Amino acid sequence: MRGIRCGADAVAKPRTEEDWDALSFEVAHLFDGAPIDEEDLFAGRLTEIRRILEATLSKSSHVVLFGERGVGKTSLSNIFWKRFGNTLQSFVVGRVQANPSDTFHSIWFRALDELQAAAEMRRKPEYVPYSLDASVAITPTYVRRLLSQCAPNAIPIIIIDEFNEIEDPDARMLTANLIKELYDYAISVTVVLVGVAENIGQLLDDHKSISRALIQIPLNRMNESELKEIIVKRASRTPLRFDGDAMWTIITLSRGLPFFTQTLSKYAALQAIKSKRTNVTTADVESSMDEFIENSEVMFKDAYRDATRSNQANYFKESLLACALAKPDDEGWFTANDVLEPYSAIMNKKMAIANYEKHLRRFSSQDGGNVLQVRGGDRQQQFRFDDPMMQPYVIIRGIQTGMIHEAAKSSLLQKEQPLLPNVD
Repeated sequence: MRGIRCGADAVAKPRTEEDWDALSFEVAHLFDGAPIDEEDLFAGRLTEIRRILEATLSKSSHVVLFGERGVGKTSLSNIFWKRFGNTLQSFVVGRVQANPSDTFHSIWFRALDELQAAAEMRRKPEYVPYSLDASVAITPTYVRRLLSQCAPNAIPIIIIDEFNEIEDPDARMLTANLIKELYDYAISVTVVLVGVAENIGQLLDDHKSISRALIQIPLNRMNESELKEIIVKRASRTPLRFDGDAMWTIITLSRGLPFFTQTLSKYAALQAIKSKRTNVTTADVESSMDEFIENSEVMFKDAYRDATRSNQANYFKESLLACALAKPDDEGWFTANDVLEPYSAIMNKKMAIANYEKHLRRFSSQDGGNVLQVRGGDRQQQFRFDDPMMQPYVIIRGIQTGMIHEAAKSSLLQKEQPLLPNVD
């Protein structure tokens, strides 16, 4: 079978041990799973980028970017403004990361300071000419007055990442008040709040009173084409080629989470490099799973044990694996009915919802470690993993322990799709 060529013609194949070592280093760097700050490596999200830029370039609009962990919110907030960074030189971006101990004073003092530092780094201090006084109490009015001093030809952006981490309710309320003041006074500054949340109400108190000032952008899991783009963009800088089935397996295991697409691609590519090959195969993906589990064990071992612990043959592990393999919607939610097909494949016989219905309730309770979230009434319940990063871990552990037999594995993981054409 032909593979998907990702740069083999553009980059010379390694010939010496030093070349292979250099390629290993390059792969580890390109696929490191960290948030992206290099625009050329960013994949997908064109609609969301356009909406944030429209808010940034309009008069006094502000953005709330929210979604599950691991869907790429930080990466998106890192690069959206770089799409026009060469043509719109007026962008000045100050970025801070919130933490649980933050107050309104602490988070906004840092934000104001970072914005000014960003202008100085761009050698445009005149863009942000205010004088920040550490002895003055930071209030919404004080912040608004300082930001009103920004140069008319500047496009200031303040990004507050991990806004959900702030525990102080006053900080949330005062931030809403600040956004209202910025909007009412038509201050040409864009505030971008980024956080883990299912809806805007979980991030920002009193958001309804400032709805006219806010552009709400939910960030869902990436689709298969976007995940493919992640692999292709990075591999195109190397002589590596991913076989179609290898790429499809990585994408399927990732469950829409770009972090895992990068991580699994890295481990699989390194497996190929160890064998002095530039083509990455499904066998490389499978061989890399030991390393993936070893490096992920610390994060997920306890949660997995709590969810599946039992003194009887209750098939909790099989049910949790079926949940991980269930086809969710764009926000990661699935129903009990969605679990039926993968559960039957795992058990190697036709099953019924009644066989695992109690398990879903366990997984979404304290007895099961609340590994699943649940919403809706009894007849319309939906579930999703509380930590989406747990989902690929459960699948890979299921493969390693043989819960997914070969026939089911071929059906669930290795089916090459039309979106992944063979290309020379």
